[in-house]
Amino acid sequence: MELLQLRYFYDSAKTESFAKTAEKYMVPATSVSASVKKLEKELGCPLFDRTTNRILLNDNGKRLQQSLCSIFEELDSVVNNLSLTTLSDKREINILARSLRSTLTDYIIEYKAKNPQARFKIAFDFDNDNYKNYDIIIDELTDAYHEYEKFELCSLRIRIACSANNHLCGKQLTLKQLCNQHFITFGEKSNLQKILINACKRAGFTPDILIQVNDHICYEKCIASGLVLGLSRDYAHKPHNDKISFLDVKDFNERQTICAFYRKESNYGYIKHFLDFIRSREM
Repeated sequence: MELLQLRYFYDSAKTESFAKTAEKYMVPATSVSASVKKLEKELGCPLFDRTTNRILLNDNGKRLQQSLCSIFEELDSVVNNLSLTTLSDKREINILARSLRSTLTDYIIEYKAKNPQARFKIAFDFDNDNYKNYDIIIDELTDAYHEYEKFELCSLRIRIACSANNHLCGKQLTLKQLCNQHFITFGEKSNLQKILINACKRAGFTPDILIQVNDHICYEKCIASGLVLGLSRDYAHKPHNDKISFLDVKDFNERQTICAFYRKESNYGYIKHFLDFIRSREM
């Protein structure tokens, strides 16, 4: 049994995808699949239930994944601390965050607690087109940053959020039935506003955008108050605001893939270390 086998299994278990693990380690998917099969043979039991198009973590796999979680966290912490003791990188980590702003803030707080000497400069900006000044850009999947390398952080369902006591809660709706509702967005160039406008256009109307903000807390407070509806990402592993509910809109089936884009030439020191850190997080 080799450490790489366990790494391949652990990453594949989180995403239930050999292909995504292969992309992370820059190896063929067949190599990951063969390595996991070898591990299963050594353990004497299957770890995944396999169908034609996907793999599903079974009970054996879940037990091994839970055990490896604490083991890899401790191992990675030791390795990172050893590597950072000789790190002389004094650069700021310049980040342009056009998506996942709240989540990114949580990650930075967690990272700084473990790496107090790391320094950040963060812009939450949709209007700045001079993105070449940034080491890392967090944005939806796009070809706009063609000079950057990238990896996927998450693919999330987008839903229409409302106040938890809204009279529309619990009803099955169509998007057209919301044509007289007021909406809130993060501004004209925001990804969620583009999704909202395009979806409403397909349904035959233009949304009434009553409020535009650039602050996440203000955004959620306005929705929770019942004043407006707004788009929200549905995080499977993150608690939701109990003052906000999702509407059941049967013809609104939107997803958003978020990536971390980074400059290859600056991918060393604390920048590389932080990229590896956010790559390992589960959203």
